[in-house]
Amino acid sequence: MNPIKFNYEYDSKIKVGFIGCGAHAFRNVYPTFDYAPVDLVAVCDLSAERAEIYRRRFGAEKMYTDYKDMIKQEKLDAVFVVLNFDKEGRPLYPKIVPDLLEAGLPVWMEKPAAYTAEEVERMLEVEERTGQYVLVANKRYFYPTFEKAKQIIERADFGQPVSVNGRYPLTLTPYQEEIATRTGLHWFLDICHPMSGIHYLMGEVKEMCFIEHQPSGNVQALLQFKSGAIGNLQLSSTQAPTSPLERFEIIGNHQNVVIDNGMRLIYYKGSKGSGEYGKAPVYIGDDPVDGPVHWEPEFSLGQVYNKNLFLQGMVQSVSYFANAVLSGQRIERSTLRDSLHLTKMFDAFKQRSSKWISID
Repeated sequence: MNPIKFNYEYDSKIKVGFIGCGAHAFRNVYPTFDYAPVDLVAVCDLSAERAEIYRRRFGAEKMYTDYKDMIKQEKLDAVFVVLNFDKEGRPLYPKIVPDLLEAGLPVWMEKPAAYTAEEVERMLEVEERTGQYVLVANKRYFYPTFEKAKQIIERADFGQPVSVNGRYPLTLTPYQEEIATRTGLHWFLDICHPMSGIHYLMGEVKEMCFIEHQPSGNVQALLQFKSGAIGNLQLSSTQAPTSPLERFEIIGNHQNVVIDNGMRLIYYKGSKGSGEYGKAPVYIGDDPVDGPVHWEPEFSLGQVYNKNLFLQGMVQSVSYFANAVLSGQRIERSTLRDSLHLTKMFDAFKQRSSKWISID
């Protein structure tokens, strides 16, 4: 990422409307505009009272309760959309995003994109037909740790990534034979979190097989990637709340890279001290400079890098989108097509376990 600039330092900004005035948007999205070339023109929410609160709090000129009125009356360059779920626990984006694209507006939207791959495919059709584009804010495409891990595994000396192991706490509800699917998967939509990180680092999955433990809902999934690499994703729903939330390790050619708890990056390389088996006197390599490297943020200084909006890639996502709109370039990361692959993985977990499932 380029050195950060504050909003007031940008000479040019995109004029945006924002659909959604909820708690997540308040904490994690509106505040990113302080660090991006964004001019918030209007906000929209079904609640006029809430929309007015957000308009005043974040400095928009107008507020609306109907997004169609907003995009019709305002001269916008793009729209941000952060919505909740319907009564069945399904994302609302497929009902709104096509209207925005048809209006000629690029869209930044929160994840998950949809409940089914078919819904994402319909949005993709509109995206391609209109020539507009969508960024789906799957954060791990923009986490500093994932970005740097990707740089490491693309180094020649790392070699081709051959395997990945991931852990993330999610609960899978039981498969229901009578309806041939699973219900109550509202929170399992968060599979986009670990899978977006794995997808970013390893590429697309070709096929998968998983086994489950009920009633805990814990899952072990085997992954076969199109590249030929293999992987494992442990969904450890009953892990201790006090433990690190997640961990990913990628193995290359005698080198490993580990992302621990989202913010700690460890690069294992080099060798231990020389000597035959059973007689090596030193565990530190002959060249100690060529050894493991460990990075993590410190929290004593007033830097932006130790703010959660940066640690979780939120500012990076918004800045990437806004600069793409300003320059007239299409986005190439965290795209709607990326979300199609993630949603196909979600669809696969709806099926019966203990069988190999092709991810078309």
